[in-house]
Amino acid sequence: MNGITDLIRIFRKNCNEVMVSVCEKGILFMIGLSLMCSSILIPQAAWSLDSAQRETFIASLPQGETFENDRSTYVLLPSLRAEKADGRKSELGANENPGSVQTDQTTEDVIERKGLFTVYRQSSSEQASIRMVKGQSGDVQVNPVVLNLETKSIGIINGKLWLKLKDMQDAQSIANSYNITLSFVNIPMETAFYDFPSDVNILALRKRLIEENPGILRVTLDMVDRIRLPQ
Repeated sequence: MNGITDLIRIFRKNCNEVMVSVCEKGILFMIGLSLMCSSILIPQAAWSLDSAQRETFIASLPQGETFENDRSTYVLLPSLRAEKADGRKSELGANENPGSVQTDQTTEDVIERKGLFTVYRQSSSEQASIRMVKGQSGDVQVNPVVLNLETKSIGIINGKLWLKLKDMQDAQSIANSYNITLSFVNIPMETAFYDFPSDVNILALRKRLIEENPGILRVTLDMVDRIRLPQ
């Protein structure tokens, strides 16, 4: 009699486990279905798209001036802007780069994360300049965004400039003439390093440096993309 009771108890236990398993699978199915519907109804951030979708999306953005830099061809993407992380808490969650969200942006506005920068869509097209904008926690510095036409990767102009000079003694006079700040010089590389001031059209200034001063052998905008040493 005890053996029969034990068999009934084991049978009931197994039935319960089966029912739990079925319920769990049903719940997982409903969650998966919900996520699928969410992906259809809610716009995806560009950084979450596959490579083909991302390339199509980037190609659809307005394009500005095209220029050569460090043996690559770039085009300005004036409807995008980049913000650098500064240690403030991200609004997109603790798993994102710390401080990557500085202004009133939503997930759908985030285009890409690159290094310490987050690239956002912006409502108006802007010139290629380092500038300050109002954010939730005060003023925030934003940087211009470009597209590498060869690699199709997004680049961020970080506000630094490399000039290969014919005569290194001209480094400071060039800084004075163009209102840029000389950071340091590397004599063996024959290169001077500068910082751009805020609210200056970087591409327009780059063009002036190339056209107006024969003592400048090469102009390189430092970018978060792929960086080579000046040659």
